[in-house]
Amino acid sequence: MTLDKKHIVVIDDTASIRTFLRISLEGEGALFSEAETAEQGLDLCERTKPDLVVLDLGLPDRDGLDILPELIQRSTNGHTPPVIVLTVRKDLSVKEAALKRGASAYMTKPFLMDDLLDVISEKIDHT
Repeated sequence: MTLDKKHIVVIDDTASIRTFLRISLEGEGALFSEAETAEQGLDLCERTKPDLVVLDLGLPDRDGLDILPELIQRSTNGHTPPVIVLTVRKDLSVKEAALKRGASAYMTKPFLMDDLLDVISEKIDHT
């Protein structure tokens, strides 16, 4: 699998997760951008129009569930990137809420990078 030149934005407040994802995704050929807060992430997505977003729910300034609809509303030119929620929240009601608000997939931490890469590849191929 290759993510050659696909732009992926990761919004996660944990530096080690962002670093791990950057190394792994760039290793697959992706262009990588990151944000540690919801507001930074929304701004970054609006400016860069990524091919895909990986979103944590436990952000310091706002809950990731709350920004899901905004990620979709702020998309321009009809471009709405798939959003993969990557979180420690295992509650089924949270997963259902995320999918209802526009998430394309929902994964829990800890996770296997191969599993995340499979989901990313599937979602990017369907856009």
